[in-house]
Amino acid sequence: MATVSIVGVQMMESSDQPVLMLGQAWTTRFLLVWVDAQVAAALFSAADPDSQDDPSLRAYELFAAALAATGEHELSGRITGWSDGVFSAELVIDGEPVPGRLSDIAVLSHTMGFPLECPDELMAQLAVEAFEDENDVVEEFRSFLDEVEADDFGEENP
Repeated sequence: MATVSIVGVQMMESSDQPVLMLGQAWTTRFLLVWVDAQVAAALFSAADPDSQDDPSLRAYELFAAALAATGEHELSGRITGWSDGVFSAELVIDGEPVPGRLSDIAVLSHTMGFPLECPDELMAQLAVEAFEDENDVVEEFRSFLDEVEADDFGEENP
């Protein structure tokens, strides 16, 4: 299993569609996940320490607080598959899987600090590889994002 984490959210110039970028630890491989505006807003808010009043972030914080109120839990996230351009995923709470949208589980992973994993086979099949030095990687990735369409990957189910 590959550990992935949120690298950023990019707005697609060609479609104004937000895409969540999940990067594999210690590599230059990324998974692209099409997200809705609410998830993108929550991710932008989570990255901004002055965003405590943002209602899109409060739902994730509320879930985290409610879960914490029930005691200490072992948490992890797993990408479980990909079909017709849609990722499937689950939040694992004390060993019990709970199916959910990958974007929601990624935000929770980011805000609560638990690991998010993806099967190696999916990374090999779906990851976008970035090469060369850091500036070239960023420029190449931006170029890719400018040219790719949401229909190339499908959208995540709400």
